[in-house]
Amino acid sequence: MNLSFYNGVSGIKKDTSYLDTIAENIANINTVGYKKSNASEFSTIFSTTLSDSYFSPTSNDVGLGVRKTASTLNMSQGIFKPTDQKFDFAIGGDGWFGVQGAKSKIFYTRAGAFNVDANGDLVNQGGNYLLATNTNNITPTTLPQSIMDNYGKNGTTPAKAFAVSDVGDIPLGSAGSQTKIHLPNILYYPPIATTKVTYKANLNPKVNIASTQIALSNSNIGTISKSIPNKTISITNGSILNNIPAILNPKKDDSVLITITDKNGKAVKASTKLDNNLNWSISNKDISTLDVTNPLSVTAKLVTKQEIPNVEHFSSTIISPTGKKDILDMTYTKEIPQPATGSVWNANLNILSFYEKLNSSKVYDTNIYQIDKNGGNVYKIIDSKTGKLSFDSSGKLLSSSIPILSNGGTPLNINIGTPNTFDGFVSSVSLDKSRTEQHDGQVSGLLTNYGLDQKGNIIADFDNGKSVAIAKVAIYHFQNNQGLEKAGSALFKESANSGKAIFFTDKNGKSILGAHISSHKLENSNVDLTVAMSELILAQRTYGASAKSITTSDQMIQNAINMKK
Repeated sequence: MNLSFYNGVSGIKKDTSYLDTIAENIANINTVGYKKSNASEFSTIFSTTLSDSYFSPTSNDVGLGVRKTASTLNMSQGIFKPTDQKFDFAIGGDGWFGVQGAKSKIFYTRAGAFNVDANGDLVNQGGNYLLATNTNNITPTTLPQSIMDNYGKNGTTPAKAFAVSDVGDIPLGSAGSQTKIHLPNILYYPPIATTKVTYKANLNPKVNIASTQIALSNSNIGTISKSIPNKTISITNGSILNNIPAILNPKKDDSVLITITDKNGKAVKASTKLDNNLNWSISNKDISTLDVTNPLSVTAKLVTKQEIPNVEHFSSTIISPTGKKDILDMTYTKEIPQPATGSVWNANLNILSFYEKLNSSKVYDTNIYQIDKNGGNVYKIIDSKTGKLSFDSSGKLLSSSIPILSNGGTPLNINIGTPNTFDGFVSSVSLDKSRTEQHDGQVSGLLTNYGLDQKGNIIADFDNGKSVAIAKVAIYHFQNNQGLEKAGSALFKESANSGKAIFFTDKNGKSILGAHISSHKLENSNVDLTVAMSELILAQRTYGASAKSITTSDQMIQNAINMKK
């Protein structure tokens, strides 16, 4: 009879433990990342045998109570809730965030509410550092004071500035190599100088006939004679056939324009025509308005109708090593006369950097500066080179001598196509090829925001449109999640039963996340309130039943005592 007391007491202890577990689950129903505990695993403490079972075909043990054998974790995934915080993370699938606490102790959690602390480190609400694979692509730098002043407008001392190097997806390191994530407030994306420009276009070799003026040399002007008393000038034996390759098809009656200038810059103009022998002259031209006491300067131009050179102009923005937007200016001029088949083009290549607005009172050295009168700008010539392109009759590029330019000390390659192909420049009147241009290089940028990409990388976004990976958030796994020991409502630590924290690997042995991380989301507790309340009622009833067994045993003993009276 006394055994029923112990059975009842053990039942009350069991139900008390059951109630404690259920109450904890209900209390943490709104705790992010909380995993429900199951406390329904119980077993008989021990039993006693009434008689030797050798003589009985059935069991004859009497139980001596019950005890709690385990409190397991329910690892089902909680419902994700959206948030407006960029560092709120949720794991879709199996796995744990790793966080580093005091004395470098490592804990594991599904609670993904993180934020940046005063030191720029990513931490959870308990101040534990989120662990990740870092690329170490952030280094201290010095920025212009004008930039730093923007970070100290409220009288505060601006944080230290850092520069970043470009990194894409980050490979996950080993489980033991994970470190905390540092996110500077001032992050600078340095400029990347342009090293390659690629062009595709058609240099149209169509023959263009037009009136043009060609300067004559002194040897073409002939004999000059002045009549000082009469203040006239005559020119005889003028010719256009000597040493002027630019003159292609001179004809009788082509005009010759003559300019006669005195030492004071005052000029008189005259004109004449070519004769049958393509010679020219002028006779007794009045120069009374000129100072004839000193030598006169005489220049002449032939006005003739012939093929004129085709000119194709290209301009592209390039990035200098200092981050400045400079200009690659290219002019291609068709050689006249052309070969019997195909075409040849001369290239004039310049890298120009804006110098100042045009000042009409200043004289600019054209060997150093290029003037854009239409735009009113003056550009400094950073580098200037020439080259030559040859094409066959089909328009295919045969050869190119386009040189490498110096982009402020950085070699700049200009790719206009592969010889014996049509993949770049062509030269044909029948081919239709639109102009396209591509160049590398990047202007500098300042940090605008941090975020998380689809691959689990912490990404820094910059105002130049670039995005750079800073770290990859680690996801840890265990052979036995049920063996983890609780270190808080949502924190766990590894144990001998859980095994060591590991990373999943692919077929090549490379570490992988093994789950998806979502940003702007948190995983709610996986406690189902309906189930918890049902378990609470059940625990209450069983607790009452155990208590009743004790009072019943007490009454039975009291009755036995009363039998002696």
